[in-house]
Amino acid sequence: MTIEAVQINMIWLTSVLYKPQRRILQSSRCLYYNNKRYTLLRMVDSTATSQPYLTLNNGTKIPAIGLGTYLATEGDCKTVVREAILNHGYRNIDTAKVYENEEPIGEALQEVFAAGIKREDVIVTTKLWHSDKLDIEGALRTSLKKLQLDYIDLYLVHWMVPVMVWEDENPIKGLPIHKVWAELERLVDAGLIKSIGVSNCAIPILVDIWSYARIKPVVNQVELHPYFVQKDSVEFHKKLGVVVQAYAPLGSSTWSLRPERFKDLNLLAEPVLVALAAKYGKSVGQIVLNWHLWRGHQVIPKTTKVARLAENIQVWDFKLTEEEYESISGLNQDARFFNPKAFEFSGWNHLPYFE
Repeated sequence: MTIEAVQINMIWLTSVLYKPQRRILQSSRCLYYNNKRYTLLRMVDSTATSQPYLTLNNGTKIPAIGLGTYLATEGDCKTVVREAILNHGYRNIDTAKVYENEEPIGEALQEVFAAGIKREDVIVTTKLWHSDKLDIEGALRTSLKKLQLDYIDLYLVHWMVPVMVWEDENPIKGLPIHKVWAELERLVDAGLIKSIGVSNCAIPILVDIWSYARIKPVVNQVELHPYFVQKDSVEFHKKLGVVVQAYAPLGSSTWSLRPERFKDLNLLAEPVLVALAAKYGKSVGQIVLNWHLWRGHQVIPKTTKVARLAENIQVWDFKLTEEEYESISGLNQDARFFNPKAFEFSGWNHLPYFE
């Protein structure tokens, strides 16, 4: 079945090339082809063009709101990514090797490109896992193959740690960061990557990279939410010209490896946020995501629910008062939920990474 794009009243629908011997019936949401029912893909064009963008230090523009895909399962992931791009105007998709969903995302991307979305309009982010630092190009090419792309828009070092094998006499393995960064720069020069950045990168490591990098990191993807505001860190990133990407922007209440003292924290039930949501006719999640935009973050809320996509991206068309934004910042408890000290997997062995 060949797919082509047909534009009708600002909504993009996918159709099937007409074959006289076969009957095609089309409604506003579905298509019947040879007595089989297919869901029609559509794109709300206005969201893609009117949403806010941030400019990275290399001049690239990135949507202020992206789609996170951590823990998205194969079937759900493909559907959600396709719907996000075609129906809701998302133009940044964030994944990683260890999310194990690059293949379904690649399938979804091919469908949306076939439906008329331009490749250059979609920012695809994936990440280098620390166990792949001895073969960075190999890891990148594997991701490219799974995503069915010729280049990655934004490639991040997922964690700034080497491989650690505690049983060995020399437990620290792999390349030092300056050599990792030089290899990433080479891959940018080769046209396989457009922009490079870091994730979960502590300030001293970021400063060190900045001191020798020929191609500067454009983003640092870190945990950020009203319980973990990181005010000084965010301000430093702004001075340096590195965009802060916020993961777990709604507090990730289902994350099982939270420290015990933070187990009961739940942003969606905070009275301050519930009251603001009622006042502005928004969901609590929309209030929190709007707060992120006010602080200048690029935000990547994750969801596996198609119904949540519209809610998560329609968060820029209203403003709170300065006092209300500050009241949200006042929820800060320095509550870091994603801490390798609690990780037992991948040889981390409770690494005191942030201490």
